[in-house]
Amino acid sequence: MMKMWVKLTVTAFLLTSLTGCWDLKTIQDTNYMTAIGFDYKDGKYIVYGQMLDFASVAKQEGGQSAQLPLIWVGKEEGGTVSEAFNKLYRTSQQRVFWGHVGAYLFSKNALNQGIGKFTDGNVRYSETRFTQWFYSTDEPIEDIFSVIPFFNVSPMSSILMQPTESFRQRSDIAPHRLFWVASRLREPGYTVMLPTLDIVDKVWSKNKKPDPKLRVNGVYALNKHRSLQWFSEEEFVGARWLNTDTIRTPMVVYREGRAVHNVIIKPKAHIKIRADGEKTFFDVDVIASSTIAEIYEEVGEAELKKLIANQVKEEIEQTFKLGKSSGIDAYGLEHILYRDEFATWAKLTAYGEKPLSDYELGTILVKPTILHSGMLKTNIKQTQY
Repeated sequence: MMKMWVKLTVTAFLLTSLTGCWDLKTIQDTNYMTAIGFDYKDGKYIVYGQMLDFASVAKQEGGQSAQLPLIWVGKEEGGTVSEAFNKLYRTSQQRVFWGHVGAYLFSKNALNQGIGKFTDGNVRYSETRFTQWFYSTDEPIEDIFSVIPFFNVSPMSSILMQPTESFRQRSDIAPHRLFWVASRLREPGYTVMLPTLDIVDKVWSKNKKPDPKLRVNGVYALNKHRSLQWFSEEEFVGARWLNTDTIRTPMVVYREGRAVHNVIIKPKAHIKIRADGEKTFFDVDVIASSTIAEIYEEVGEAELKKLIANQVKEEIEQTFKLGKSSGIDAYGLEHILYRDEFATWAKLTAYGEKPLSDYELGTILVKPTILHSGMLKTNIKQTQY
């Protein structure tokens, strides 16, 4: 009997000593920040925080929603970025969780201050990561955060949060994550071409009313020397041929001012350095693997290859000349020189103290190949796959 009593006493003690889930936080007891915006004005650091109603996001997984997703955008300012964030807590009502932040958005004024001043406190905090998508904009940040994608789905499905699938379909300006931007800015001689977002309300309409959507419309050049310069998508068009991330980029082929073909190209570029006295030349070889998407006028294989080669070459030269006239190394050629010919780079840039200036594009050799013409035949001799 005594043993039984001891066992019951020990069991009761163990049951009452279990702590359980006393500190458990439910989803509705936490606010989830999904995107952060940065601005700078009149000596003050301005931060924006976007929060979504994750309850409505969960309901949309099974299909479309008849209701617009709920979006909250907060704004505060302070003498430092952390001070501005701490001010946001005053009105957040509940604990804020930062582990779901998917994008950073910078204004031009913020970029001019240097991104490190804005991201230093964030990346030190244990809830955040280096995987956020990184953008800039000239639009009001609050407006960018408030744009709703098609079919009333969550803003988590917008270009701001998920740019990769759109880029795979049309590879013109590559998206970048924070870790990529931070690592490249630490590399000597590297210029980061940061995608910019704007809002377009003249392309799509819903029930005959304008339906604004986000668009990548250009890039800001960002480097150690802070020579901030913006290029539109049309001005930056030549970069797609040298970008190793380019997967699929369309190009209309012209002959004497008339469109004759529309081709889809996957380029592969190689850059070689050639020194000539005090000047450095960068020779470019591009293999342009092409697929015929449309035919407006019949063109022979040899002539089509020539037209593609000339047009790709012109676009590469156009962007290079525009960048150099603005003091911007749009193709990151200085970093290639640093990596492959360190002694030459050190001599021409005083070990990185000044930007590379005495350089030119050398020969540009474009080698198009015609892979196939889709599901329809053409008179061009081709390899069948």
